[in-house]
Amino acid sequence: MGSDGDDLTTSVAHLIMCCVAGRGISRMTGATFTHPGMHANFFIHGVIGFLHYQSGILGDDLNAAYVISLNAVRYLALPCLNADLRRSDQIISLIHLLSGVIPFALSVAAEDNAPIGNLAIALNIISLCHYSHVLNREFGWYTAGAACLAYFVVPQTGQKFLYPLALALMEYFAYRVFHSHYDPPPVLPQGRGRRPPPPPK
Repeated sequence: MGSDGDDLTTSVAHLIMCCVAGRGISRMTGATFTHPGMHANFFIHGVIGFLHYQSGILGDDLNAAYVISLNAVRYLALPCLNADLRRSDQIISLIHLLSGVIPFALSVAAEDNAPIGNLAIALNIISLCHYSHVLNREFGWYTAGAACLAYFVVPQTGQKFLYPLALALMEYFAYRVFHSHYDPPPVLPQGRGRRPPPPPK
C-alpha cells in the first residue's frame, strides 16, 4: 500500500476516534477536567488529523495545528482523567494536572523533552492502576492497558493508523470508568432461628 493509501487509512482511523470521543462528550455532565482535557481533545484531534492526512486533497497544510493537537492528546488526556478521579483530594488532583501541563507546555515551546513526557505518562498510568485496584474499577484497568498500548507499544510499530485507533480504545474505556464498576455481590444477613425457604414444588 502506498503513501496515499496509508494516509486514507489513517484519516479513517481519525474519524473513528472522532465518533468514539463524541460519545464520550455526550455522556459527560457538569464541569470536569476530563471533558476538555480528554474527550473534547480527542474529538478535535480526530478532526484535525483527518484534515491533516487529507491535506493533499484539500490543499491546506495543517501541520502546525496537528503537532499541537498531537501533543495535547499525548500529555493531557491521562492527567485530566486522573485529576477528576482524585477530585476529592485537591493537592493530588493538582499534581496530576501539572504532570500533564508541564510536558505539554514544553512541547508547545518547541522544547519537547521525551523522557520527562514518558515519565509523566507512566506515572499517570500507575496512578490509574492504583485507583482501579483500590476502588475495584474494571474499566480503569482497561484504560491503563489501552494507554500503554497507545503511548508505548504502537509508536514502535511505525503504523500511523494504529495510534488514533489505540486512542479511540482508550477513550472508549475511559468514559466508562465513571459509570461502571464491579463489586462482589452483597452478602445477605442470615437471621438467627430463621428457617430456609421451602423448595419450589
